[in-house]
Amino acid sequence: CLPAHRGEEISHDLLDDPRSVVWDEAENRLHAQKALMEFLLKDKIKLS
Repeated sequence: CLPAHRGEEISHDLLDDPRSVVWDEAENRLHAQKALMEFLLKDKIKLS
C-alpha cells in the first residue's frame, strides 16, 4: 500500500521491478476511494 518507505517497508528492487503490481494496486485504491466518497456525499450534494 502506498505511500511506501523505500528500503524500510519494501526494497527498492521490488518496488521498481517492472513486474511489480504496486502501482496498479495504488491506482485501484484511488478509484475505490473516489467511488466511496461519491457514494457517501451524493445525498448531501443533491440537497445543496
